[in-house]
Amino acid sequence: MSQRRSDLDISVGVRGAFVGQARFCEQLGSPFTALLCRVLADGLDPGNDLERSILDWRGDPGPFGDSLPLRLAGALHGLVRAGRVPPLAALYPPHPPADPRRLLAAVRSALCEHADLVREFLRHPPQTNEVGRAPLLLAGWLEIAARTGYPLCLFELGASAGLNLIADRYAYQFGDVPWRPAAPGPGVHEASAEVTLACSWSGSLPPLDAPLQIRSRRGCDRHPLDVTDPVQRARLMAYVWADQGVRLERLDAAMRAMQSRPVLIETGEAQQWLPAVLPPASEPNVTRVVFHSIFWSYLDPAAQQRIAAHLASVGAAASAERPLAWLRLELAGRDEPAVLRLTLWPGGADEVLARAHPHGAYARWRE
Repeated sequence: MSQRRSDLDISVGVRGAFVGQARFCEQLGSPFTALLCRVLADGLDPGNDLERSILDWRGDPGPFGDSLPLRLAGALHGLVRAGRVPPLAALYPPHPPADPRRLLAAVRSALCEHADLVREFLRHPPQTNEVGRAPLLLAGWLEIAARTGYPLCLFELGASAGLNLIADRYAYQFGDVPWRPAAPGPGVHEASAEVTLACSWSGSLPPLDAPLQIRSRRGCDRHPLDVTDPVQRARLMAYVWADQGVRLERLDAAMRAMQSRPVLIETGEAQQWLPAVLPPASEPNVTRVVFHSIFWSYLDPAAQQRIAAHLASVGAAASAERPLAWLRLELAGRDEPAVLRLTLWPGGADEVLARAHPHGAYARWRE
């Protein structure tokens, strides 16, 4: 009896995670993925082996844990994009909104027909590498460059495929104000492929005329993605919500930019990788910048404390000729926008630079 009750409690938690994800999707402008999550919350059937394994998920199914709903949504979107499930594809965007009962029937048929592929997809945490966040990150780099006057050495935590590690290769529209990468040349940031990212901007502008020079780039991820591999490119595209065509287009363009001049992303845990690559001593007249975006909440408290302690220790050794910056775009709360924060050493002053949509649709720079 107690075992049955425990299984029931788990399945209730899983269904609740799908409902919660539906609310997030509605807030972030994805009504189709919200509908899909609600259909799955109500319709997953423990009488089917695969669906029962989903309902029996033993980890944390929620958005700050294993993100089970996004794993399953990614698996289904991947099948649709690969042309493996025409009946389900006929109910996906850009087609008109589907009747929930027809959508559930097509989803369950796809799960049954492609159970092994779905199980494989479910083993991986979702990775979106959202390049819509790049305008905020670039704005932060420009702010750091303007304050320190030095070239930047970049270190990204949770880099995924590294698409935000090359944010200076893209063109931007900060409200009505454009920013374009300079032509390639010695000591100048690299010019870009076809990517232009628009962000609805309010408040003052970042220092768009700051001389931005990138000396080096390094990134780490638990499961880095190689965009030169078509299988991994397809996986990354599958995690983008199916009704958000702009996100899909800019991701595809950003992957092409990375393919033309790849940056190697190292495999590792951020709390172990960072101390290995960021010693207290550094060369003079460069600014080391540690940055991450929508990453922090996926770490356990011990990992967070270790990273913060190491940065504080390295920051204590910083000087005007050897500055250190910690730039992060992270969620402020469940119903609040993301916040771009900067800590700059020497001194260690911490400040909010901007508040923004988690996918970069809008930003309000500090007044």
